[in-house]
Parts: sequence; C-alpha cells; structure tokens
Amino acid sequence: MTPTLGAVFIGFAFLVWELSVWFPGTKALQTNGIAYLGDLLPFLICWCIGALTAMVVGGLVGWIGDTALWGLNTFGDGLLVYGVGAKAGTAPGSTAAPLTEGGLFMTGLVLAGFLARRRKGSTGSKWRGWGAGVGLGLSAGIARYAAVPLASAVNASGIWFTGIVA
Repeated sequence: MTPTLGAVFIGFAFLVWELSVWFPGTKALQTNGIAYLGDLLPFLICWCIGALTAMVVGGLVGWIGDTALWGLNTFGDGLLVYGVGAKAGTAPGSTAAPLTEGGLFMTGLVLAGFLARRRKGSTGSKWRGWGAGVGLGLSAGIARYAAVPLASAVNASGIWFTGIVA
C-alpha cells in the first residue's frame, strides 16, 4: 500500500503533537539539553517500529501495517479534503521497503518488545510514535533518509542473528 498525503499529514501531525507536548522551553534546552532530548527517545524508537511495521508486506504484521496505513490514508485524506479544503492524492513513495527473511525475523522481535512495553511510561507518546512511523515511513522524502537505512540495519542484523542462532 502506498501512503497518501493524508497519511503523511497524520504522521506529521503526530510528530508536531509530540514536539509540542515535549518542548520544555528554550532556556531549559540551553541549560540541560541532553537530558530533555533523551525524553524524545521513546517516541523515536516507536517511530522506527511503526516504519518497520509499514515495510512488512506479508503475514499478520503486514496486514496490521496495511490496515494502519489504510486508516491513516483515509482519515488523513478526509481531514485534508473536508477539514481544510485541500486536495488529497498519492504521496510520492514506495509500496514497501524490501525486508529479507532475517529482517522480517528481527522486525518480529522488535514488535514483540514494543507490545511488551506498551504499558510502561508515556503510552500516548509511544502510540503517536508508532502511528507517525506508519504514516511517514514509506513517503519518499522520509524513506530516503530514514526507512532505507532502517531496513538495511534490520536486514543486516537479521542475517547476523539468524546466522548465529540457526
């Protein structure tokens, strides 16, 4: 499934929401910026998990990713058309980044960890991160700089891990 401008819109809306909730102020960032930037790490990790979910093309996880992306496409297009009067259309992007068998293996492990930890800490931030990753992970401008290296890292780690385990 290809992302539409609606999914990209929702993905960026989740990102803006998270940054608005997180922003501690300029003075706080100048005095203790590293500590405050660390508060964004759960969102960033969940964004990566959402992007990986959108890259899986088969099985239950692929169905979940397709369904989530379809929902973001539909809802976001509706918001763009009926909310602000914009035109909805297909965003430039790819239907899926290729994951090898090892990459799919590692994605499954990452998703298992995500689901196990969904109740700890700020759950809203984690789900916003996952939704933003699904919405933005396959769009052309984001995929070039984030999703392709993410898929490559998961594929390489999957080859290494399954080679050691099997």
